[in-house]
Amino acid sequence: MSAEVFVNFTGNPVRNYVTWTPSRCAIHSTDGVARTVSLSNSDTTTGGQLVFMPTANGTPTATLQLDLPPGDEFIDFFVAGQFDQTAGQGFPSASDGDASIEVTDTADGSVQAVQPLMVRVRKNANALTDDERDRFLSALVTLNQRGDFVDFQNMHTSDTSMEIHGRSCFLPWHRLYLLDLERKLQAIDPSVALPYWRFDQPAPNVFTRDFMGQPDTSGLVQFSASNPLVNWRLTVFGEGSGRIRRVPEFNTETAPANVRNDEAATINLGTTGVGANARTNFRNFERMEGDPHGAAHVSFNGQISEIGRAPADPLFFMLHGNVDRLWAKWQWLRNQADPDTATAYYKRGTGPINPDTTRAGEDRIGNFIDDTLWPWNGRVGDPRPRTAPGTYFPSSPFLTVPDRYPDIRSAIDYQGQVQRSRNLGFCYDDVPFDFD
Repeated sequence: MSAEVFVNFTGNPVRNYVTWTPSRCAIHSTDGVARTVSLSNSDTTTGGQLVFMPTANGTPTATLQLDLPPGDEFIDFFVAGQFDQTAGQGFPSASDGDASIEVTDTADGSVQAVQPLMVRVRKNANALTDDERDRFLSALVTLNQRGDFVDFQNMHTSDTSMEIHGRSCFLPWHRLYLLDLERKLQAIDPSVALPYWRFDQPAPNVFTRDFMGQPDTSGLVQFSASNPLVNWRLTVFGEGSGRIRRVPEFNTETAPANVRNDEAATINLGTTGVGANARTNFRNFERMEGDPHGAAHVSFNGQISEIGRAPADPLFFMLHGNVDRLWAKWQWLRNQADPDTATAYYKRGTGPINPDTTRAGEDRIGNFIDDTLWPWNGRVGDPRPRTAPGTYFPSSPFLTVPDRYPDIRSAIDYQGQVQRSRNLGFCYDDVPFDFD
């Protein structure tokens, strides 16, 4: 080949994973010959589809023509997964390397390079392929067998609830909680993205013995012999280990969970007034913590309905994936991705730290946009929880955000809609990126 392509071009080894957010790439001639090349989706692509841009703010196109100079000079361009906003549909990958950039010499049509990559996207769990489902489950089980999953349980206990529930940081804290887990799963299998359980719709493919399991007459969840979760043992802080108990209060084959607010109603929680008097702000939207979030949890009897034990059930992370997706969709529809605006997050500045007067409530530290978030900041003792399981926030191979001590601000503009450098490296299958 006479050309070479680098995806997520940061000086690190090639990291061939993209989302709807444009990723910086670079191409150069390997034989020192100047040529004009055309970039496109490879004819052999079986999965994810790509769009190309000459600059980060450029118009996405199916093909891009570039002039490669002689020598070894790199030319930048940008690539993203294709999303059809008219249809509300993206074209993500189903497996690692099933998308690829084809580089063609425009002079003679010869292929100069083919660079495989993956459009890695969080998807509706009910629509996963068997392979996607099993890769996710296998990575989760591996993390648990290594003894690292217990940290996620110990972050989310009755003792820590005051730090993460019942106040504005509920959504940003859980966004980073999910991303922490996802990055650790991707260190095991880079093709994995956290799926979400859309609890306002029936999800018959989720509640099967091959996926999240089905309860027996005693309520203990049963799995098929081939399901990686078949030997799952949960660990609950102070209670030892055991098996998942989860009894649904709804028909998992034909009905949604027992939530009052479906997707449309949830998004409308963030709006007051109508017409010229309509106002959108985060203060209204955060009411979704009660319904649908809380209502989805208590649609079952079992660990998932209890704050102190819920993350012991893997379904917890798919439930919260949907909670975060709803916030992401609200942000996109209502143009609320700018952390510098009070409508996107209204608790400004930093919070007070005096434990004698601010131990509980909205005005305690950890709830303001410039506050660092426990447990990744390592702060323990009043007014924070007494312990901080795990370590600082895990890094990404090609992103610099959030840093190891994340604040609430870093969770807001997760796709880099306002500022590209804030991109956290994840997206949802039905929430697009605006290129303008």
